[in-house]
Amino acid sequence: MRDPEAPSLVRLPEHVVLEILARVPGVADLFRCAAARKRWRNLVTEPSFLRRRWPEGACHCSSLVGFLGRERRQGGEGPPGSSFVRAPWSVLGPGRPLLGSFVPGAAGLLDDRVVPLASHRGALLVRFGAEAEAEAEAESGPAVDRLAVCNLLSGACHVLPPLRCDWFFDYFGTSAHAVLTGADCCPDDGQRQALDPASFKVLVVGVSDDRRRYVLRTFSSGEPGWSAPSECFDPVERGIFGPFKRRSAVVSHGTAHWVLWDLVKFHVLDVNAANRHASLQELQTPPPAGDLALYESPHLSVAPNKAATLSSLCLSSQDPQVEIWTRQDGGKGSDEDCGGDWRRDRVVEMTPEQNQIVDRPRCMCTGDRSGTLLITDRCRCMYILHLESGAMEEVTDHLHGLRDYKTAMAVEIDWPAFFVCRLLGGKAHV
Repeated sequence: MRDPEAPSLVRLPEHVVLEILARVPGVADLFRCAAARKRWRNLVTEPSFLRRRWPEGACHCSSLVGFLGRERRQGGEGPPGSSFVRAPWSVLGPGRPLLGSFVPGAAGLLDDRVVPLASHRGALLVRFGAEAEAEAEAESGPAVDRLAVCNLLSGACHVLPPLRCDWFFDYFGTSAHAVLTGADCCPDDGQRQALDPASFKVLVVGVSDDRRRYVLRTFSSGEPGWSAPSECFDPVERGIFGPFKRRSAVVSHGTAHWVLWDLVKFHVLDVNAANRHASLQELQTPPPAGDLALYESPHLSVAPNKAATLSSLCLSSQDPQVEIWTRQDGGKGSDEDCGGDWRRDRVVEMTPEQNQIVDRPRCMCTGDRSGTLLITDRCRCMYILHLESGAMEEVTDHLHGLRDYKTAMAVEIDWPAFFVCRLLGGKAHV
């Protein structure tokens, strides 16, 4: 029987309880504490506590939950689709499925072998039923894209209306995707608090039916169907016939950004989700040495600060370094073309463990909130690079499930938003 004179955590002063909660080491343990008592829940979901735990403008490794394989290598084994591999420090335990753990509503409809298309702030856009649709296409002509949005914050799964597209739509890298949360599309902080935490918007860019233009289709939660296609740009007029190099967009200030290649230069396509305005801008990259390209094609990234600075990460295939170029307009979309200059911001010197030799490194994906790059080399060894320090850790054995993939997608969680959504139903303290 407990001694009635013994100190009780329930009776401790609030500032003492706050200090104890601030020292709970793991995300899962902190969530369990917050869910155990109403008083602790209210303390943990206070904006000041969340900012203390996850300071704004800083990268947090705990945000990285794991990776979804995207494009399988030629001759790769296993069934079609993707597989989820947890990060070494992931909040998910070994063997825990991604969708089954965060999105119970996906049970029986989706599994962890869906094809990931885009991810942003806990919203995950996936394609499912690919094999069945391929068979239907062979029999009846035009294909139907089956998409779903899984919200890792709220746990909701939304199956989107079928999207009709012909065989060329997803061929030669001519389609690209983005998913935005309701908060991305709402610039007003006051209105943002009243939004449904499960609200979202999906952007799909692809070739038109006559195969002469790039067009945009959108779908918003709460709407009955997809929008009519609107023109993004004319490839003949712009002289850009190359593919999307990164088919999953990065998002900043309600604008989606993709990298296109015209076989000579790179370009950034900006699409404002609110007004559907599209603009193109040449992306400056490190110059080649004669005919030799020393850097692989760039990856866009958005800093986890309030400015949401848009950057281009260029990984050297020769020297162990990453050049970071930053767009000076902060990546803000507008009714006019984004014309901010790209400037070389800094160089990150990569430091492998125990002076390991990384042979011709190649970036598989980036993690904006965690400030990481997943890198593979010619020997299919895999590393996680921390951009703030340049430190590299080899994770080949841990991520062996990704060895048959050429590209991957980082799955990251906005933990402050997750705590508010799961503990308060999305209603933050005012």
